[in-house]
Amino acid sequence: MASINGKSDSPYWWAWFRNAAGKQCSKSTKILREPTDSNLTQGNREAAMSKAEEFERQEKAGMPAGTAAMQVFSPLMGIPPFKKFTRDWITGVGGDVKYHNKLSGYFDKIDEFLGDKIDWQISRLHRPDFAGLAPFISEKGYVPTTVTAHLKTLRQAFLAAQQQGFVLVSPITPRDYISNPSPNLAKRMTILQIEYLANATKVIDWRTTIIFGFYFAMDLIEAANQMWDNIDFVARTVSWVSHTRDGKPIQMTIPMHPLAESHLTAVKKIAATDAVTPSIHGMSDSALRAHFRQLVEASKLPSGSVKSRLNKTHFDLQFSSLKLSFAQEMGHPGLFRLSRFLRSMSAQELEKKVASLPHFKLTPLLLLGES
Repeated sequence: MASINGKSDSPYWWAWFRNAAGKQCSKSTKILREPTDSNLTQGNREAAMSKAEEFERQEKAGMPAGTAAMQVFSPLMGIPPFKKFTRDWITGVGGDVKYHNKLSGYFDKIDEFLGDKIDWQISRLHRPDFAGLAPFISEKGYVPTTVTAHLKTLRQAFLAAQQQGFVLVSPITPRDYISNPSPNLAKRMTILQIEYLANATKVIDWRTTIIFGFYFAMDLIEAANQMWDNIDFVARTVSWVSHTRDGKPIQMTIPMHPLAESHLTAVKKIAATDAVTPSIHGMSDSALRAHFRQLVEASKLPSGSVKSRLNKTHFDLQFSSLKLSFAQEMGHPGLFRLSRFLRSMSAQELEKKVASLPHFKLTPLLLLGES
């Protein structure tokens, strides 16, 4: 396993690693052990360790250490876009085609999460831009170790960008390598937070989406794509086709809570399309998540109420936190088999439980004619 150490006659970190024959080798990383700015010390140490691991990987792949094209860009070319930098970085990390394809697969998922931000200069991307990345990848069906592999690969690319002077610090740190990134383990959004968030937005479609998320346990993509045909104001229910984690369709029918019924009735009166939330209907999953993150960040939710490895700060809250809050209010321990739990109840029992959910105090919206 690669390691780094200092040498008394050198200001740089030195990498120690083994080649394909198992022989120990050493090489200067050219990364200062004690940079002028002491705040960079830990970052330099991590970058040096990354380079040591890179040297070892190159040697074991049959390439002399340091020959990989780590310096993909020159200062004259300017700061590259995130996607171009990461793909060119892959070509220089050593290894075979299979290894490169694996890394490309990781970045395909990260690109999907970032959406249009993949075309931003890499220096414009910061930690908040990756908030929720681990749950997003986990929801694709990947096990925790594979999710962590995505995060580690992203971190290595940013450390390479840091070495080349394109970013000041990597937005991904080792503390992001969580043991289980499943949103099932996230702390639920508190009732106070949900109420605060619903009141923070004056956009009818987003308030409707939040109501769908909590009162109907919908996923974000489901909430944004509801049609008026799914809403039965006579039976006071909302029905739609959801999907299990492995993609199997399931029919869901949830009775309307009084607040949801009141809100949807008001929205229906001014509806001009078949879509319940026309301004966000048809958006990609990644775009919806980005908009929701912006909504949460702009709302400045009360801090200190979410304490978990996933939700360290308010901007890490996910739309699934609404669904998890619904589950716990309904007496279910989490998101696992929630749909089965709901469908196992009789219509009368489900209606009674939904009616007992908290009733938010929402500020009036002028476009709905509320006063």
